[in-house]
Amino acid sequence: MAEKVRIVIDDREYEVEKGKMVLQVALELGIDIPYFCYHPRLSIAGACRMCVVYWENINRLVISCNTPVQEGMIIRTHKTSKLVEENQKYLLQALMTRHPLDCPICDKAGECDLQNYGAIYGPQRQVVPVSALEKEREEHDWESDFLEYYSNRCVVCYRCTRACDEIVGAHALYVEDRGFHANIVPTVRPMDTSTCEMCGICVHVCPVGAIISKPFKYWSRSWLLEKGLTRCNLCPVGCEIQIEYGVGDWRSKRKVYRTKPTEDLNICAKAFFGYDALNRDRLLKPRVHGREENEGNLAGLISSILTFEGKQTAFVLSGYLPNEIIESVVSVAKATGSYVTAPQTADFFRIAERLGGYEPITLEEVRTSDRFLLIGDDVTSTAPVLTYYIRGKVYKAGRNVRDSKLGFERVDLDNLRDLEGPGIAVVTTHSFRGKEADRIGDLLKNLKERGWKPLLLPREGNTYGIYRRTRDLYSDIGTVIGKVLEGEIRTLFVFGEDLVEYYGMETLNDLRERLEHLVVSSPFADGLSEIATISIPMSLMGETEGTYETLMGEVRGKRFLPWSFDDIGFWERVVNQVSGEAGVKVLRNGSVPEGSLEIDLYRSNWITARSENLSRLHEKNSQVTEYRI
Repeated sequence: MAEKVRIVIDDREYEVEKGKMVLQVALELGIDIPYFCYHPRLSIAGACRMCVVYWENINRLVISCNTPVQEGMIIRTHKTSKLVEENQKYLLQALMTRHPLDCPICDKAGECDLQNYGAIYGPQRQVVPVSALEKEREEHDWESDFLEYYSNRCVVCYRCTRACDEIVGAHALYVEDRGFHANIVPTVRPMDTSTCEMCGICVHVCPVGAIISKPFKYWSRSWLLEKGLTRCNLCPVGCEIQIEYGVGDWRSKRKVYRTKPTEDLNICAKAFFGYDALNRDRLLKPRVHGREENEGNLAGLISSILTFEGKQTAFVLSGYLPNEIIESVVSVAKATGSYVTAPQTADFFRIAERLGGYEPITLEEVRTSDRFLLIGDDVTSTAPVLTYYIRGKVYKAGRNVRDSKLGFERVDLDNLRDLEGPGIAVVTTHSFRGKEADRIGDLLKNLKERGWKPLLLPREGNTYGIYRRTRDLYSDIGTVIGKVLEGEIRTLFVFGEDLVEYYGMETLNDLRERLEHLVVSSPFADGLSEIATISIPMSLMGETEGTYETLMGEVRGKRFLPWSFDDIGFWERVVNQVSGEAGVKVLRNGSVPEGSLEIDLYRSNWITARSENLSRLHEKNSQVTEYRI
């Protein structure tokens, strides 16, 4: 149990944990102390001096962010100390003197710390006669289509550079010059093709409008948007994110305007700039032969198809489905004697079975480890936030694009006998199929016996959930596709578009010619939905209450976007209309699609491919093969 000390803040006594900073305990106690440079996930900088308090025992002002609590300490904030109040007002006056008063055109208006503190603590008028022209300081063009820096607005709190260095590890920003002339500058320009991963954390942590997102620039005001917390399911990490959207009234259009991290700062480009995929070509209502159909009639139609053709039916699951829909599909397959498969049976499932089964480890285990072996594709491109927690000795066997930031040492997969452990072996499972997957599974089994923990890292947000629920029931994807081509499977239910990434649209068009019914559940009206007999909406982030199995454990999404379709409820309705106990049919002969997937940070799946923002970044970076720090 942590040691406690007694301190007094503004004439009230508290018992707090020894070793914490005064600002930290004050915020935990609900005591307001203004600050710019402090952030709970960043190192202490002590740069802004805004968090100044009066330490009565030593009769002096101190910064609360870098002053540890001590037994008997007596602290006064601006509420009980005129000296503190005057000093904070002076600091704000100094910042306001050189800060352009461009709140009407600044995207940070309404959520700007300087604006808020000026109203609450600071002077309400400019007391130093400095003209608008004298406020100018050198501007630095970041040469980016996505991030914009306004040097005049910067309060030089160093949050952005610390976040880039300490959390992301990209080291894409640094501070040039000193004092008033200090500027935040990219290490490499153009910014968009540098080591910057476009995670957007620098935009989020900036307390003023110095760093902004260009795709959001001038679109809306923060107070005009609705907000909701949910979970990102674009990779297996399971980050909590904020989505801000309009509802289509006088204030804003009905669409998603931006996404942001929580104060955990767990976010990457896929979510921060990939939000526009939620607005593009959405399938929001079911369709039968291209015409809209109500949910009740469609559920009846599907149950009729399954009743008569269940034994000639296969369900192809998606790694982006919530557990609830997976369970519904398994129930329907058991009742009708259908097949259940997923593209991931060609890679993730084979490696997991070679290990004798797999239970995902947690992000906390990654955080506390100091030795890693990375096998396969670029981990930073596959699950960027995972790399925020990889610190220590890193070995790498496989493709490197952005993993250079981890400072790895190259190793040969065929010669790991002398590799010291214990540690965590991270395998990007989409890199290996068929016999290659079997070989990696055997290698991991050997490493596991030597104390290494395997971390199977799929691209998708819920491959762990599919595997847990279908481990004893699944058929090989290659075998199922073969049965369709042979005419033995007449009805195919395809969720998402994972299948297109393994076989391509040309093969899917051939399959369509051989099928009686192609039922597609997709978030989008284009792609597979265009060739489907029946199209059913599939939810994305902010549109489902479903659960996902991730590196953060089982997490639950939230449904708040006003156009969302209740796909969980729809498939539960189908389950209730289908009866029987035929049992799931299983086909396994090891047949897998040829080739393997190679992804990058901005094009990692069929959802991110719909994002115009990420597509532009993907095109700009397509000729860059490696990013060195």
